[in-house]
Amino acid sequence: MKKCGKLAAGVLVAAMLLSGCGQAAVPEVIVEPTLVIDSDGRVTAYLVGEFDKSYYDLSELTAMAREEAAEFSDTSQDGTVPVTVKSVEAAQDGSSRIVLAYQFDSTDSYKGFIGNELFYGTVEDALSKGYIQDVILQSVKSEATLVRETLEEQKEKHLIITDAAAVIYCPERVTYLSAGAVMKEDGSVDASKAPGIVYILLRK
Repeated sequence: MKKCGKLAAGVLVAAMLLSGCGQAAVPEVIVEPTLVIDSDGRVTAYLVGEFDKSYYDLSELTAMAREEAAEFSDTSQDGTVPVTVKSVEAAQDGSSRIVLAYQFDSTDSYKGFIGNELFYGTVEDALSKGYIQDVILQSVKSEATLVRETLEEQKEKHLIITDAAAVIYCPERVTYLSAGAVMKEDGSVDASKAPGIVYILLRK
């Protein structure tokens, strides 16, 4: 299974150089790398990168993105469609960038296609899969903290773990964050400047 489509990889590199109700809310205008995670584990990834019109037009980019998504989907063992292209559009901020949006049927499909780490599930599930190492989480509302031992007590709550340098829209309210992640006014989490893995503990 390939790590990342060539077109997606190019957009990701350009982006790095420039750098509670079931379905996460997302703004109408996307201008920075963004992940939207729904409560059923589906993921929408918005990749943002420079668009050189001397090489491609949007229709060509769209065709390339759809071809790579189809090639990846052809590797599916159960006949599902793990990734589709939602849209390829010029960024609506007056820049020369494009926003390429992919929809994934699971976090595993996202990892397989894009290559970034991404987990969404209960703390108990994260523990069983070895995702939780030594970590300190800070409450978004107080000075309270959680370490691994106290996080283990939150077994039924949901957790997002990722190394994606993106703004993350979560399916539930955020309660605790690891170092480097920043809570935004709209309820999303800015992980674009966080060093390494980001942990996001949700209310449920």
